Amino acid sequence: MGRINVLDEHTANAIKAGEVIERPVSVVKELFDNSADAGATVVKIEFASGGIEMIRVSDNGIGMDREDAQKAFLIHATSKITCIEDIYDLSTQGFRGEALASIASCSDVTLVTRQEDSNVGTKIVYEDGKLVYNGDGACDQGTVVEVRSLFKNIPARYKFLKKDSTEGMYICQLVEKLAIINPHISVKLIKDGKMILSTPGNGDLLDTIYSIYGKDTAAALKAVDYRFESYRVTGYAGKPSFVRGNRSMQCVFVNDRPVKNLTVTAAIDEAYKNAVMKGKFPVCFLMIYCSPGTVDVNVHPQKAEVRFNNESDIFRLVYHGITNVLFAGEKATEGFERPAAPDIKHEPVQARPAPAVKATAQVVSETSHKLREKDDCEGINAANKLLELLSAYKPDVSSIEGEKDVPAPAAEPVIEEQEKEDRSEIEELINGDYKGTLFSTYIIMQTDDSVYFIDQHAAHERVLYERFMNKKIKGISEENVERLLLPQIIKLSSADYSFVTDNVSSFLKNGYEIEILDDREIALRTIPLMKGRTVASKMFEQVLTDLKHDTPDKNDIWYHLIQTTACKAAVKAGDYLSYDEIKILLKEMRELKDPYHCAHGRPTFFKVTRTEFEKRFKRIV
Repeated sequence: MGRINVLDEHTANAIKAGEVIERPVSVVKELFDNSADAGATVVKIEFASGGIEMIRVSDNGIGMDREDAQKAFLIHATSKITCIEDIYDLSTQGFRGEALASIASCSDVTLVTRQEDSNVGTKIVYEDGKLVYNGDGACDQGTVVEVRSLFKNIPARYKFLKKDSTEGMYICQLVEKLAIINPHISVKLIKDGKMILSTPGNGDLLDTIYSIYGKDTAAALKAVDYRFESYRVTGYAGKPSFVRGNRSMQCVFVNDRPVKNLTVTAAIDEAYKNAVMKGKFPVCFLMIYCSPGTVDVNVHPQKAEVRFNNESDIFRLVYHGITNVLFAGEKATEGFERPAAPDIKHEPVQARPAPAVKATAQVVSETSHKLREKDDCEGINAANKLLELLSAYKPDVSSIEGEKDVPAPAAEPVIEEQEKEDRSEIEELINGDYKGTLFSTYIIMQTDDSVYFIDQHAAHERVLYERFMNKKIKGISEENVERLLLPQIIKLSSADYSFVTDNVSSFLKNGYEIEILDDREIALRTIPLMKGRTVASKMFEQVLTDLKHDTPDKNDIWYHLIQTTACKAAVKAGDYLSYDEIKILLKEMRELKDPYHCAHGRPTFFKVTRTEFEKRFKRIV
């Protein structure tokens, strides 16, 4: 008996659906593309329960006649291409004819459509991958597609979906990008019956950005319009002072497709290289236009990635497009010279690794000045001699905001003698002589035979983390939270607003009392009692950014929330601490259950013995 089986149509379509429809947001993307290609000027997107229960996309496009409406559900039925050569000369969005067929094979779908010159519309209903109705249907001009019970026939796919709030957040993030690249379309997003986004559809990109991200973002943008060879880039680049903790607001589009491309990312990083601190990312909305034949959009099942036939030209296009804007006000500066784009010899361009942080003359000068104020010449000499030694140890001097979360090392059983030895090391550190602060970040404590270097941010983060964890175990009460004198009103994007509204109770259990307002605003009334330095609203925005991108499980969200809050509330690398503040910090370290690691697992201090110093200076061999 042969071992090769020919799959039936239902199984084959279910497999195809798993390739094209990864999660609810994939359905929204496919349906919006169809609406845009149909010439719609208004597209309304509705969803419930993260899109798993229901997704409805309505448009006022040209609609379809009955014959086309029937064909639209057939596999590889498309109006976009007729032969393989057409794939490389595309100006539309979806083109492979897989969307409706794939969606219908893994959900229940109802399509109603009508053309302008028709008196009656067409209604088609698919359930369990089978056609159950094909007849007349009443609707306005355009098309309405309703999808229900997504992945009802593919439980293996369904069980890998995340919770509703996370899936809903993905939809909101996508719709924001689709609205940006289609400023001529009025996009309306309705979640669980409530409108959370509406763009004007007047064709003005800046107005669209304003309606999505607010006035602060719109005011921080500079227009970009640059040509290089046969390519063009337009859009907006953010001022170097307006940055974020991740790349979520770096939106790149190629021929009106939201895409990812390492070459473009590397060019953005290079353009802002000396203007933005490590771990911070500028905001930009860049539209790249090129001949369809010079870019391959079919290298990814969801068309999320593209490949150019000349990556070097794309790098230079984006690099010069941004630098021309960033340095426009500095052209007249005496001695100023705009840096040339780096020579790209290999394709594709790989993302530039983050450079190591170096001690600049300014930082050393500031450190020495602070030490002189304390009349501590011995500390100055120690700092100068330690520069070479520190380069060998390579401590991480970045702010925690720029690093990725590293899980804390798994706890290992330790013998009682080892614990006593560790605690004695902490006592030795705390009882040492203060010798100054290196790079406004590392506290130097000297004992008879050793020198300790304490990362002020990591240490303070651990103090705050354990302080609130202890309160969490005992239960949150009014004593454990700080009630703000005036509620902080925060304007959010639709994705952030969706995430917060879905997790209000989780925030409340962990010290954040939030009132949901209209127009994508919230009122922050309490925060955990951390006694940190960061402004409450700014701390919450930073916590939200980390939390929604890590999308922790329901059982772990409070743990992650405390972890991230402690990080954001703690003093940062570069913050000046007075001698009294340092003494308090060291005293609090003594009381910690784990004074050796921050909440993310990084070391809070390290030790260099006198013997190691003498070996480095060749006093002993």
